[in-house]
Amino acid sequence: MENKVYELLEKMYVEMNEKFSNLENEIKTINNRLNNLEEGQRNLEKRQLNLEEGQKQINERLYKLEQNQVKLENKIDSIKDFLIQVESKNAERHLEIISKINTLEKNLTVIEAVSGKNMTDIAILKSIK
Repeated sequence: MENKVYELLEKMYVEMNEKFSNLENEIKTINNRLNNLEEGQRNLEKRQLNLEEGQKQINERLYKLEQNQVKLENKIDSIKDFLIQVESKNAERHLEIISKINTLEKNLTVIEAVSGKNMTDIAILKSIK
């Protein structure tokens, strides 16, 4: 009987050792998976930081673009105002030029009439001789 108890204890010991060995292997597997998860988490955090930095740079560039757009709009408004002034001045000059041309036409008509009378007078004077 003592022998049977010993064999039973020995068998239990072997089974317990196997179970502990299996548990140790499972714990190692779990630890490896946990290490992989932690490494993955670190990689995700690095990528997130890179994305945040990229987003920050995009926001800075967008702000600069918006500022430049405001400057361009102001310049366009200035150019519009300048063109309105130039157009107004050109309209005034155009009217002045038309007025001067009309005056020149009248003067030219008078000169033509006087020249015609002078030619008639010259013809009369030549015929008197």
